[in-house]
Amino acid sequence: MTAFPPGTTVRVLQEDWAPFYNLPNSAQRFAAQTGVRVEVTLSHIPEFWELMDRAFNEDDPPFDLVGCDELLLLQYARKGRVEPLDGYVAADQYALDDFEPAALEAVSLRGALYGLPYCDVSSVLIYRADLFDRYGIPVPQTMEQLSEAALAVQAAARADGHADFYGITLRGAPSCGLNFWLLGSTWAPSWGVRWYDEDGQPAFNTPQHRAALEHYVGLLRRAGPPESATMGFEECMAAYRAGRAAMVIEPANEASIVYETGGPVADGTLTTLVPAGPLGTRHAGLYCPPYAIPARSKARRAAWELAKFLCAPEQLVEDAQRSGFVEVSRRSVLDDPRFVARFRPDLVATTRATRAFARGERPVTRHSFEFGDILGEESARALTGEQTVQQALDRAEERVRALGAPE
Repeated sequence: MTAFPPGTTVRVLQEDWAPFYNLPNSAQRFAAQTGVRVEVTLSHIPEFWELMDRAFNEDDPPFDLVGCDELLLLQYARKGRVEPLDGYVAADQYALDDFEPAALEAVSLRGALYGLPYCDVSSVLIYRADLFDRYGIPVPQTMEQLSEAALAVQAAARADGHADFYGITLRGAPSCGLNFWLLGSTWAPSWGVRWYDEDGQPAFNTPQHRAALEHYVGLLRRAGPPESATMGFEECMAAYRAGRAAMVIEPANEASIVYETGGPVADGTLTTLVPAGPLGTRHAGLYCPPYAIPARSKARRAAWELAKFLCAPEQLVEDAQRSGFVEVSRRSVLDDPRFVARFRPDLVATTRATRAFARGERPVTRHSFEFGDILGEESARALTGEQTVQQALDRAEERVRALGAPE
């Protein structure tokens, strides 16, 4: 490891959420090994976004290493605000083959690597296996079967006297990170939807996308809670944990939280793969927040060493054991006996199997978040009945065109 002058400091900015609960301890260990002082700032959205913007945009940035959303990262990279990592990788002969190729692709732009993935977050189907067994309902393998199962388990539970019970709960609240996470990374790709054509023109207003959105809207109207249009992932998981829904599609770690916290549904819960769409393919999305270095940081080399340390297999195992976060970025960690022993077998198996098809599905453009917010808002208005699905797609296309070229 590189020796650094006395007084070298790396200032780290990280969103304060589950995978990073052990970051202060990890930073102390790195400091003890290297003599580099590490200052950690944990922040919540929206303050986190404001601090991240300062880190990448200011000439004298307040942070040297940022754990950030990969879509935002690539927007900054387009402007030359993020330090490319390829030179560091080559100089250190740093092996990348333990990371999922799809995750490395998600943090790369025009062939250059801009971050090290810390975790790989993808959706799984979390379901009440006890109710499926009790009512003799098969676990759905296709989106059509998902609708059938949701209606069947809902009818059976209500017949047993559970009036406030629903077959499924899904994100309906409008935003890039809420309903468009599902629509953009699971539903639309499952029907073969493309976001842009080869000329950079919106290409999503198609019969395939209409069918995907009609399926999503119809499923929630028939088998989802009445407040679905206002539900984000927290509300969906709260409904599931309270025993109000038989299924939910959320990142695998949400199942880990169900298992960890106990409650009325924990023992009866299992996980499986997101059902396949009409084309026969499965899609689960991929959110892989990386550690990235602001291009104007004065401690770039020390920040690189800290990023390597935080993403090392040994450190990821320790972090997972402490935090209970299952969706780690390295393949070797998923097979580490200490990691496997920490989690329920079905959860490890589902997480590992999802990696075979998980990839970034949302559009990566200079206005990715605006795109996602637009599709999310118009889709939510279709869910509430304010407009038809076709009107939602027409309006979304009009608004996306107004954003300008994607590059």
